[in-house]
Amino acid sequence: MKQGKSMRMRILLLEGDSSLGRALVHLAGQEGIDVQAVDRPRSGWQAKQLADWLNQYQADAVINLAYFHEQFQLGIVDPQQLTALDEFTRVLVELCAKDKRLLVQPSSARVFDGLKPAPYTEKDERLPGDGLGLVQSELEKLIATQCPRYAVLRFSWLLDGSAEGQLAKLLEQLHGPQPVLLAEEWRGNPTPVEDAARVLLAVLKQLDCEAPLYGVYHYGSTEPSSWISFAKSLAQELMASNKLDHDPVIRSIPFDKQTEVGWEPQNAVLTSRRILMTFGVKPRPWRAQLGLLLENIEPLK
Repeated sequence: MKQGKSMRMRILLLEGDSSLGRALVHLAGQEGIDVQAVDRPRSGWQAKQLADWLNQYQADAVINLAYFHEQFQLGIVDPQQLTALDEFTRVLVELCAKDKRLLVQPSSARVFDGLKPAPYTEKDERLPGDGLGLVQSELEKLIATQCPRYAVLRFSWLLDGSAEGQLAKLLEQLHGPQPVLLAEEWRGNPTPVEDAARVLLAVLKQLDCEAPLYGVYHYGSTEPSSWISFAKSLAQELMASNKLDHDPVIRSIPFDKQTEVGWEPQNAVLTSRRILMTFGVKPRPWRAQLGLLLENIEPLK
């Protein structure tokens, strides 16, 4: 595909085979925008390959989705994986800073400890509660201080159809015979990756116009929800579409009893006001996207 007239920058997407990467390439293609994607190598991401990729594709902008599944669906806890993520991204930041390339980097609500009772804004202090949140926080600071052109997009709950992801695990619980035990206090913005791709593309298109709108932005689909309320809405959608043959029992338990979810910030609700006021990106309701979200669910292994 030829480079779309609406985009002057040559865009390189790292981990184009991720769920968010595929959604972004599809959406860009519909608008005639060419995004050159590098899939995850079989041997894993190697920082030494970055310079060759940047030269090969003559990239003016890089969207870094490397380790997307580990970060946004599984939650990295292995120290070696965290180190690999950190080292890879630091080399990418150095290369982008050197040639003043635009770097678009996703981050998450994990940079906060989740103890604030109100939604988080971009002005709130980063206080990560786990190793992954700490790495994301440190990389955010590095990008802000080293890259003259950058956009960090923090997301709350990014949902896709990947096996072993957050959504797939919840679906397994809803289909199972046991009661589903979730906490009312566990809150966030359920955000389908297709919606996140829309936001990423909208930001890219305006930064392509050389508008100096660099910085950190939050996005989450509306409205904020507890995970248990999301589960109930999901169950209703499944039953309405004949994909669930029983009404699952869903019970509320204290947040600290949800041992199966691992560490997550209790409050992951993010405000989207800044991205709305700066880029005109309006949040979409997640309830209207449930049908699309359930179309491509991969079976758990």
